[in-house]
Amino acid sequence: MKEINISDTVIEIYEYVFPYFINPANTMFGGKMLYLISQASLLSANKVAQGPVVIGSMDSVDFIEPVHSGDTLIFRSRVQATFNSSLEVGVTVFKRTKDNELKVVTLAHFGYVAVDESGKPRKLDIKVVPKDEKEKQIYEWGLKKRAYRLERIKNRKLDINDLDTSKVPTYSLYSAKLVFPYETIYSNTMFAGYLFEKLDELGGILSVQYAKSPSFTASIDEFDFICPVRTGDILHFYLGINYVGHRSIEVGVKIIKEEPLTSTRYKVASSYMTFVSVEPLKQFNPWRDYEIERFKSAESRKVLRLERVNKFKECVKKNLYEPIC
Repeated sequence: MKEINISDTVIEIYEYVFPYFINPANTMFGGKMLYLISQASLLSANKVAQGPVVIGSMDSVDFIEPVHSGDTLIFRSRVQATFNSSLEVGVTVFKRTKDNELKVVTLAHFGYVAVDESGKPRKLDIKVVPKDEKEKQIYEWGLKKRAYRLERIKNRKLDINDLDTSKVPTYSLYSAKLVFPYETIYSNTMFAGYLFEKLDELGGILSVQYAKSPSFTASIDEFDFICPVRTGDILHFYLGINYVGHRSIEVGVKIIKEEPLTSTRYKVASSYMTFVSVEPLKQFNPWRDYEIERFKSAESRKVLRLERVNKFKECVKKNLYEPIC
């Protein structure tokens, strides 16, 4: 088996932020950012796997710096560790402002799976081995992220038939779309970047409808794919507001796919997104039992989310150019 170092897997992409990347809050559209992050991670994974790969999971993504028109984005992607068929991929996103100031925007971690032409997992013929102390830290961090993810998704397959959407929140949104060939990649599997872009757009619509003012994406929590999405599938998006604070809104999301030839449905994924309004928000008063329950759960998630973001910011302060966190 061929061995390579982590540095051999690095790919850097530079992207100028044009005005058409900007949302009504005058910052970069979060869905476009997630699309570009997914693209960067795919290139690194593909480079190492030497063939088709698909995203299995994306860990939480927190945006700690706003991005504006005229900024330059730098996507630094690398494979942190490899296993039998899977790869751990990390992406650091920097922005260089018009004043030539460099800042970290976000970090993203993905679990990829190498697949064959039929979309089934295939064995990797290459292994990532750290060459020095710095790469060893990156490698060990990849192992920790994978261990946490495996624990999180160990019962994921049991959720594939979780199709209940009967408990509709007071503030909710439903949308559907057909998956077109141009949105797919290997084995007619949908490229995750397109799905993230659409999901963020819908979450933004719901948050703006409630806020009555522009809003922007602050974070998206763990996103685990339960089943693949392919050309011709119909995606059903169910979104609802769980929590509203002074300026923040948590939107719960659930995605179900329908295979139109058989009308069979499967759950694709569920997650939580946080949006921030540029104006203070009106009071949120959940009144149904399940809305009150979701509100309390969202309050707990908010506390954990703030702790996560603070740790991330402290990590970036210690090492701006090579944050391992």
